[in-house]
Amino acid sequence: MRIIMTKLSIICLAYNQVRFIRDALEGFVKQKTNFPFEVIIHDDASTDGTTEIIKEYEHKYPNIIKPIYQTENQWRKAKTMSKTFIYPKIRGEYVALCEGDDYWTNENKLQKQVDFLDSHPDYTICFHPVKVIWEDKRAEETIFPDEKLLRKTGNLDFYSLLKGNFIQTNSVVYRWRFHKDSYDLIPDNILPGDWFLHLLHAQIGKIGFINEVMGVYRRNAGGIWTGAGSSPEWFCKCGKAYLNFLEAFEKQFNRNKEKEREFYKRAIFYAAIFCQGTDLINQFSYLPRPSKHSLINLLNLKIFKIMKALTVGKLSNKCFAKYKSLKLYISWKKQARFD
Repeated sequence: MRIIMTKLSIICLAYNQVRFIRDALEGFVKQKTNFPFEVIIHDDASTDGTTEIIKEYEHKYPNIIKPIYQTENQWRKAKTMSKTFIYPKIRGEYVALCEGDDYWTNENKLQKQVDFLDSHPDYTICFHPVKVIWEDKRAEETIFPDEKLLRKTGNLDFYSLLKGNFIQTNSVVYRWRFHKDSYDLIPDNILPGDWFLHLLHAQIGKIGFINEVMGVYRRNAGGIWTGAGSSPEWFCKCGKAYLNFLEAFEKQFNRNKEKEREFYKRAIFYAAIFCQGTDLINQFSYLPRPSKHSLINLLNLKIFKIMKALTVGKLSNKCFAKYKSLKLYISWKKQARFD
């Protein structure tokens, strides 16, 4: 069992977020609490001035800001970055998450959530809605989760969380289970890692909700989830980690994800062919390639559509995956002709 030395630890991942990191840090240090807390901020060898801003806050708030400075980027090479560098430094009974490009807007956020968890010992998660903004103004501001999603979700519990993630990263506070349990429960090299952490905590306790917007989640063109499930660049960059997530999801929570796994294998392979990603092509070379002729691909698309409607079980899953991934590939080729 690990020693608990403070009430709450904030985990913040930062990399080249010079335009945003000050907002995140201000949201941390302005929290009004009747308990001690720390900020473990992991700077992954930023090159744009992010590091200097973190050092400024470290100097100003040495009892709160506890940085980890990398001299070489770890995200691209370390499958166990969080388990290796960050989680072992957690000293708090509770853990809050907020990435370096997001921020909190309510100075009483942590106090409200800790008060809730203190008074509800059978709860392991407390979260709230956040405002979602697009940096490039491509879409209007929204709230996540909104009332419509909450009504559709129904009970906020482990089983509803298995169906879909309704907890935004920078809204959550956990009763940290890994002071007792092994980090081996957390898979390596998965995306989304936060959803998996939510599930691991919801697995052993209840989920609490404070219906008050207390943070902002930024979306931008360079974000890791931009183009998720649709662009070839996203599949090449993040598809393998999401496939790892699906495999770990099946193993840990005993839920069948075969249909999604079959699709992602083929979509990653097709994206690698489209983007000429040799390593990924080699990893999935056992799969059949799309045809070089567009008419044959269109004919195959119609065949797969009919087959997925006429088949069941594993065969239907494979036909669905073939249809959906080939449809994406055709759309990428078509778009490329117009660009």
